[in-house]
Amino acid sequence: MARRLRRRLKDAILRSRLPFKRPLARAYLRAVEARRARAVRGPDGADHGLPVPPARLRVLVAGSADRDRFLRSGEVQARHLRQLLHDAGTPIEEMHAILDFGCGCGRIARWFAELERLQVHGCDYNRELVEWCAANLPFLNARTTELEPPLPYAPGAFDFVYAFSVFTHLSVGLAEAWIAELARVVRPGGMLWFTIHGESYRERLLQEQAARFDAGEIVVWLPEVQGTNLCGAHWPEPAVRRMFGGPFDVVAHFDPRAEPEIAERTVLAHDAYLLRRV
Repeated sequence: MARRLRRRLKDAILRSRLPFKRPLARAYLRAVEARRARAVRGPDGADHGLPVPPARLRVLVAGSADRDRFLRSGEVQARHLRQLLHDAGTPIEEMHAILDFGCGCGRIARWFAELERLQVHGCDYNRELVEWCAANLPFLNARTTELEPPLPYAPGAFDFVYAFSVFTHLSVGLAEAWIAELARVVRPGGMLWFTIHGESYRERLLQEQAARFDAGEIVVWLPEVQGTNLCGAHWPEPAVRRMFGGPFDVVAHFDPRAEPEIAERTVLAHDAYLLRRV
């Protein structure tokens, strides 16, 4: 019953046109995060020699406080990225510097700690998450940024940038600005990997939204709270190629509907793209 009521409240917020939609959405999100964090019992401890972030921070970045799920999802994603880069002829072991764009509390980045020759950078607009990384993940050069560009890095600073569940929560205008900025900091020939809500999320759209999606339009829920987990951006494939085309070429596209075994193994329900900077 409680879950059904929460779902109805979320749907009401999503469809609302009231002037107080933004504070209502943020209040709802904070309440959900607090409830999920309180449900966790037991110490956070450490794993593979690195501290595990507290439940409240795990909820902020993953939507769940489950410790084992947090660690497993980050580990399999890091392994998946390493395999993708190897298959593309650009192994991560041969790179100089990479960037976790939207690093959160280091869910994926923590699994690159053993690559001693690699400079691992991370950035996020949530200061609390970055401060936790700086205090607990000594291998990670973590910096606080703003919700909007620019980034505090030189042009062509990175061989590889990855963005897990970042463009899934941005308005179209902000996504466009960040694409240009990422094109600036990825060196020519360097790689960019990101996830989006693609065709596998189409069924969640209302009829009118699905029609716009089918016409190649990006559909965004709650752009008023972009950057949070309540804002949901849904990208059809033509929009991805239109928005990223020019500075980037598509190397690989992962569709979880076409490869369910990989989706299950990598805990990846999003569409994902690997691009090369031209």
